Amino acid sequence: MVMRAPNRGEMAAVHMPWLAWAACGVLALGLAACQNIAPPKTLGAGARVVNTVAGTSIVHASFNGQSMGGGGGEECCVSLPEQWRPGMTATIEWVKDPSPELNPDGRRAPPWNPDGTTPPEWQRWMKEHQANYVRRKVTTAVPRYETVSSLVLVFLPCDEVYPLIDSAEQGRVFGGLRGLASSEWDDEVIRRLGAGKVCAAGR
Repeated sequence: MVMRAPNRGEMAAVHMPWLAWAACGVLALGLAACQNIAPPKTLGAGARVVNTVAGTSIVHASFNGQSMGGGGGEECCVSLPEQWRPGMTATIEWVKDPSPELNPDGRRAPPWNPDGTTPPEWQRWMKEHQANYVRRKVTTAVPRYETVSSLVLVFLPCDEVYPLIDSAEQGRVFGGLRGLASSEWDDEVIRRLGAGKVCAAGR
C-alpha cells in the first residue's frame, strides 16, 4: 500500500479546530482585559465635612477633585464608586484655618459697616487672615464599604482625614452621641476612629 502525503486542503481541515479554539481563547482574554480596564460604575451621594479639631475650621475640601464646603452641612453631590474594591485610594485636599477668629498677631476682625458692607480695615484684616491658611493634600486608603450612605470627610488631629462612606460604619462612629458637649463629641469620634490626639513635632 502506497502512503501519500496530505495535501494543503487536508492539512487545513486537520488544523482548523485548533485554530478556532485558539481564536476563541484570544477573544476571551481580550474581553476579560476590557472588563478589567472599564471604569467602575458610580453613583451620586451627599457629602459633608466633620471637623473634630477644636480651635480650627475647614474652609473647603475636595475628594478626588470634587469640591466640598467646610461648613459641616450636607451638600449634593459627589460621585463615588458603587462598589468598594481592594486597594482603592482617594486624594483629599483641604484648606484649614488654624485660628478662625484671630490673626497671628491676636487681632480680631474689625466690625462691618452698619449697611452690611465691609470697610477697608476689614478687607486688610481678611487678607492677612487668609495668608495664614494651611493647605494640605493626602492620598489615603478608602475604608471598605458595603452600602453607600454618603461621603463624610472626618478631619482628625495631626492633619489626618478619614473618608467615611459605609452606612453601618457611619452609625457606629456617630451613633449615640446626641447630648454630648462639643469637646466630648469630638473626643468620642476621635476615639471611635482610632486616632490619636498627640501629634509628632511639626504637625
